[in-house]
Amino acid sequence: MATRPRTFRPGSGRGSDADRQARARDYDQRRRAGSETRALYGTARWQRRRAAQLRLEPLCRRCRDEGRIVAATVADHVVPHRGDVAAFWEGKLQSLCTPCHSQAKQAEERAAPIGSLTIGNKGAGTE
Repeated sequence: MATRPRTFRPGSGRGSDADRQARARDYDQRRRAGSETRALYGTARWQRRRAAQLRLEPLCRRCRDEGRIVAATVADHVVPHRGDVAAFWEGKLQSLCTPCHSQAKQAEERAAPIGSLTIGNKGAGTE
């Protein structure tokens, strides 16, 4: 049985694991600095709000509507806040799994006009 050749990864400098981690950390810091509301995701207040939402609704809302039982990992704004700090803190949340948030919800947000989104994917409307 043939083995795959070893991949060379330098211990330090460009291309090393430490370099990749530092680049990722720098990217995250620049990304958070670019938007007032993006930086709010790193606050203790948001982490408490997120944890409370996931305790309240531990299963993914979209998956549950489709008859699947999947643990939720993301507290998602039902109506996108679009940079509005008040909407960020006061807007309604829903629990989603990472695939539902990353794929379906993000595509829905890009395609829908502001304020026209629904909870889940069954067209239940906002409450």
